[in-house]
Amino acid sequence: MIFHIFLLSFSMEICILGAGFQGRVIAQDLTDDNYQITVIDNNQKHLQRIKEGKKIKTKRFDVSEKRDFIDFLKNFDLIVGALPAKLGFYAMRCAVEAGVDIIDISYAEEDPFVLDILAKKRKVRVVPDAGFAPGLSNILVGEAWREFGKIENLRIRVGGIPQNPLPPFNYRYTWSPDDLIAEYTRPARIIRNYREVKVEALSGIEIFTLPEIGKLECFYTDGLRTLLKTLRGVKNMEEKTIRYPGHALLMKKMLKTGFLPDEPNPFTNQKVKPKGFILDFLKAELSRGDELDLTILLIEVEGKGRRRRYKIIDYYDRRKRISSMARLTGYTAGIIARRIKNYSGFGIIPPEYLGREKDFSDFIKSELKRRGVVIKKKDWA
Repeated sequence: MIFHIFLLSFSMEICILGAGFQGRVIAQDLTDDNYQITVIDNNQKHLQRIKEGKKIKTKRFDVSEKRDFIDFLKNFDLIVGALPAKLGFYAMRCAVEAGVDIIDISYAEEDPFVLDILAKKRKVRVVPDAGFAPGLSNILVGEAWREFGKIENLRIRVGGIPQNPLPPFNYRYTWSPDDLIAEYTRPARIIRNYREVKVEALSGIEIFTLPEIGKLECFYTDGLRTLLKTLRGVKNMEEKTIRYPGHALLMKKMLKTGFLPDEPNPFTNQKVKPKGFILDFLKAELSRGDELDLTILLIEVEGKGRRRRYKIIDYYDRRKRISSMARLTGYTAGIIARRIKNYSGFGIIPPEYLGREKDFSDFIKSELKRRGVVIKKKDWA
């Protein structure tokens, strides 16, 4: 597929679904260009954190009313989905039915390729998992696939962690806590010896050291997603989440306790639901500490006698008061939004497809560099 990037000659009307951590950053980033932005959310407090002006409007809106939601989306040239994962696939489906392109960062559990036939029929572009990882990680993998011609082994290690960790969890969430817990409980799909297998989330713990940070751990989570379908013939492929040592075992113990059967309280004889109690406790516990975070992405690729390593270590933006996780997620989505209309195909367009197009991947990397995101690349035989 050959295409050329050019400046759009019209002012796009863009709707951002969700005014949370990432939605706010995407909205602000897109105002740097000639776009009209509308941010919708059902939570008025979230909307109040966005500075309205000439280029940004906010609207309280309940997306659960499907017919009204689809009609509303028809007013825009592009949708950026930044809703919780449980609403992500629904938002993509509604955008397709409305006939409007959508870029989504929700980390929805459902298979987006279910929408491929309808999206192509409606001539709609759908970019799922268009954030940091999955997202930027897929774009870099797509670039390696294009330049190597074939990938035999792929290993991704990625995570966002606090700069000043607080025991015992040594972690502070920078995205939806419900989606974080889902990531820790959903089986992880990986490729072993050309076959897809499932392994337990939080398993496969490894300890390693980065000179810039110190000792870390990584463990399996279900982050490969569309790569499982789009990268054919890969012998071994896995993704692991990075945290400080001890986090995975502690979370594993807490979550196993949470999923025990309901038991009677010895004092009141009423049923106690451990899951609800544990999840509420974790949400409170994982919100402790300051906002200073950092993100790490390490990708190791092997193919046709070549090896490559991508490395990103990014830090909280103190001047703009933006978390590193929001920078990497929101900026990637915003940059894709600027050029997705140039992509000549329709249907489901996972980020690795963008990486396979040199002009597109070069544009994304150059725009991230302009925002202070440094992507280091090292090749060797």
